[in-house]
Amino acid sequence: MVPSHAPIARLTASWQGHPFSWFEKGQGEALVLLHGGGGTGKAWTAQMEELSTDYRVIAPDLPGFGQSERIPGIDTVDGLGSVLLQWMTVLGVDRFVVGGNSMGGRVAMTAASLDPARARALVILDSVGVTLPHVPIVNPLTLPAAEFMSGLVHNPDAYRRKTPYRTLQDAQELNQGRRSFAAYLRSSPISPGAQLDLAKLTMPALLIWGRQDQIVPLAYGHALSEALPAAELLVIDACGHLPHIEEPEVVNHAMRDFFWRNDL
Repeated sequence: MVPSHAPIARLTASWQGHPFSWFEKGQGEALVLLHGGGGTGKAWTAQMEELSTDYRVIAPDLPGFGQSERIPGIDTVDGLGSVLLQWMTVLGVDRFVVGGNSMGGRVAMTAASLDPARARALVILDSVGVTLPHVPIVNPLTLPAAEFMSGLVHNPDAYRRKTPYRTLQDAQELNQGRRSFAAYLRSSPISPGAQLDLAKLTMPALLIWGRQDQIVPLAYGHALSEALPAAELLVIDACGHLPHIEEPEVVNHAMRDFFWRNDL
């Protein structure tokens, strides 16, 4: 564990013969946060800094992203749910709060539905958990380069001021992550897969959505809120697909309040 007064640590171990990388800070109950397609665990820097005073915050690089290698035989986003559960066992984490943004939220929900007893609660940001045939989802990888940032976030200039991705290494890892995300999507579409069973997600769930999300529109947040029995939905104005980076103070406050009200 990395004490809350220490800098965020990026740690690496070997799992099934492949490097597995994660960011970590803090001690206490485990809070596992999963990045979206193309990202790395560094996306949760603001949450690690704020919440590590009370929690052991773990932000993995999912297989094929950051410094974690893809795992042979794991070809779909849904397949990452079982990998996450095994990783947490290796790290000595039995029960945990699990959350994620976009692809990461999908992985979080899948993991929780595979082993509901281990997931104390869910925190889901702008993720696909239901199917809405008449509300299209946009694969951000298909956006023209000139429209990528404006399609992903509400205010690109504000995002650039707040983003934790600032180094050449970050840029290289993000490019690699986009290639990995594209490979996963070739094997399975963005829509929910068979391993995601919403009926098993009876634990408390905080859903956070950017009102201006053009990738996974707010209609999915409302539908997911109705589908989960213990869910609440927070909508953030003037915010796009990445609330944890675009509006970190709002997200951090909402998470703390949710944890407090649910005795987490």
